[in-house]
Amino acid sequence: MTRDIAIDGPSGSGKTSVGLHVSKRLGLMFIDSGLLYRAFTAGYVEKFPDDQCLRDDHLSTILESSVAYESGGIVRFGGKMLTLSLHDLRIDLLVSPISAVPRVRASVNRELRRIAAVHDVVMVGRDIGTTVLPEALLKVFITADPQVRARRRVAQLERQGVTADFAAVLVNIHERDAIDSSREDSPLRCTDEYVIVDNSADGSEGVVQRIVSEYGRRLSHAV
Repeated sequence: MTRDIAIDGPSGSGKTSVGLHVSKRLGLMFIDSGLLYRAFTAGYVEKFPDDQCLRDDHLSTILESSVAYESGGIVRFGGKMLTLSLHDLRIDLLVSPISAVPRVRASVNRELRRIAAVHDVVMVGRDIGTTVLPEALLKVFITADPQVRARRRVAQLERQGVTADFAAVLVNIHERDAIDSSREDSPLRCTDEYVIVDNSADGSEGVVQRIVSEYGRRLSHAV
């Protein structure tokens, strides 16, 4: 019986923070699928730092590389550590179009399923419950107001010493939502199987507790 938790939601909804706290509370391995897509994007940006949009002729040069996720959230691309921060603003610009490439998704999904085959996990992303772990014991869809999500992203960047314009970040969030929800391969979507949780309010303790409680309830009924 699978004991996995799949947490999906748009960028900036707070799903990573929530998932991390849930995993610690339950003693499950935490997997942030977004880091693997960011690793592919960082590999592209490091090779083509001047590209402002995705070029197919450039993308082909990185598609043969593989991505690996190690304990503690360490990600390797092509067997090597990346020098570029996975939260660099240039990665924000290109991560959604690169994530929409079927060969990129196939590579990432293989790695995610490999980990889940040997560990009970809390895995966060955009298609975890619908595509990667369709048999997960609990599927959660986390939402939040776009302006709240933009403020969180700006605060995250500022903690990293990066100055970001709120308006530009908000535009990027809307653009990423559109790409993630409309891509042909495994789009972001919420089905009837999901527990929907709004995480717009500051602080996520209530959200974490709701997920932990629901997980315990389902676990007790599954035994």
